[in-house]
Amino acid sequence: MSSRFDLTNSDRIGIRLAREALAKSEQLDLSDDREMARMIGRFEAVVEDLLNILEGEQ
Repeated sequence: MSSRFDLTNSDRIGIRLAREALAKSEQLDLSDDREMARMIGRFEAVVEDLLNILEGEQ
């Protein structure tokens, strides 16, 4: 798969972590409030990282 712009190793790690978070969310126990809270926190972090990749560190 080709990228529209150059990615650093750090960018690739951030993207990999986002993919891992997404995969983990598919196995999430929706009845476990603590697990859901952790997943929301993880999603917030990876979305912020992905936005930094797209926009550049500001």
